[in-house]
Amino acid sequence: MSRTRLLAVGGTLAVGLALVALLGTALRGAATTPDRSPMVGHRAPALAGRTLSGSTYTWRPRGAVTVVNIWASWCGPCRQELPLVARSAGAWSRRGVRVVTIDTKDGPVAARSLLHEVHAERLRAVQDADGRLAVSWGATGVPETVVVDAHGIVRARWTGALDRGWLQQQLQRWVSS
Repeated sequence: MSRTRLLAVGGTLAVGLALVALLGTALRGAATTPDRSPMVGHRAPALAGRTLSGSTYTWRPRGAVTVVNIWASWCGPCRQELPLVARSAGAWSRRGVRVVTIDTKDGPVAARSLLHEVHAERLRAVQDADGRLAVSWGATGVPETVVVDAHGIVRARWTGALDRGWLQQQLQRWVSS
């Protein structure tokens, strides 16, 4: 191979690798950030279905701030964040905050197993085997978290593995208002 051709191939490869690295960084950043969803500021969609514990659940705002977390057992970041979601549910329930999760595109056995494994069995988890419920909440992947105010208005959304500081800030903001 001639020196000129070798330099051209090497340069093309270097530019390609740089673009892949830049795209990867952009995607990682977008996957773990507050989301500027068009849902923010609008009424939250319905949330109803059979829970992993076998009961039927229908969510209504009724004057309480609600955190809706969308997850699946096959999702690595979900596995990491579920303990935070469970701890937050326990800590904030005394202030009237409700936490409801949507287990999407998953089977009940795998979902229950994960909740047991990460000590989050007490979380209310609505089953969403076909993904329609998650999509109605604007989910484009998992995990995603939505904060709904006491009047049923979506106030904030987080895409990717949940950030504890962000969640605390949102709950403090909307519980006190």
